[in-house]
Amino acid sequence: MELIKPIQDITYEQETQNGLVLIDFRSDWCPPCTAVDRVLVHLASDTRFALQVKFTSLTVNRQPLIARALGVQSTPTVILKKNGQIVDAVIGARSLTEFETLIIKHL
Repeated sequence: MELIKPIQDITYEQETQNGLVLIDFRSDWCPPCTAVDRVLVHLASDTRFALQVKFTSLTVNRQPLIARALGVQSTPTVILKKNGQIVDAVIGARSLTEFETLIIKHL
């Protein structure tokens, strides 16, 4: 099982409609995205979050439609959805502690 599930424009709605879902909007060529990926893999393997949060990623240079529809203009951008509704978003790389705080706020 993958810790962070890659999703596509066509599967976005289905994959993000239930529960607390973190979507990492990333680009292949983006060094800060790689840093965020490492932090999110750590969080996805943390037992405090693994069963309560669905971790996903959408690579915008390959899947641009949803990012464009949501107004994502830079990567990395992380969006949290709860039961299909966007409840929070951050742009740019953040620390492990900042991502933990963001998630805990919405559990």
